[in-house]
Amino acid sequence: MKRTLTNTAKVFIFLIGFIFAVYHFTDWGSIGKFAVSLMHSRLERMNMRMEYSDVSEEEDGFTIGNLTLNGTANVSFNGITIRPRILSSILSLSAVSDINFRGLSIRLGQSMNFGDGELLLTASGNEILFENLRTNGEFALNGYMSIDTGTMRIGRAEARIDVPESFKGNMGMLQNFMPLVQEGNHWYIRRR
Repeated sequence: MKRTLTNTAKVFIFLIGFIFAVYHFTDWGSIGKFAVSLMHSRLERMNMRMEYSDVSEEEDGFTIGNLTLNGTANVSFNGITIRPRILSSILSLSAVSDINFRGLSIRLGQSMNFGDGELLLTASGNEILFENLRTNGEFALNGYMSIDTGTMRIGRAEARIDVPESFKGNMGMLQNFMPLVQEGNHWYIRRR
């Protein structure tokens, strides 16, 4: 029994060391270019267009410059940095990454400036989950939401959305397209 525990501990330590080495000595620039290529082809199959200026290596990740996604809504980022969480991804059997972005703007008829922000992204087979979502722009989000990859619609969500006074009159109309709920002076994207 003692020998089995010793061997198991040795294997575990070896795996942790291997994961650490892979994570810190990986060519993140090449991985970023490959990931962007995969994302581009996937979006084309969903009738969406993607444009970007460059992909550069970052410590433990990569940055995509001037990323624009065009579909039902037009979404653009000045820059988006992706840092994969290798151990979390292995343990959850999903792709898990920390995301930081600059200059997020969404256009649905009117341009909405969400500014800079961050989130924890978990992508599984049928859902993309955005946790710890925070933005600091004229429009601000704080909470979590998921996207059903089959329907490309919001799944579970609990996120407060702050909007400028000049836009508040449009929120009622947006309830036709999104699970928006008003509580007092605040609006929430909410679905359980």
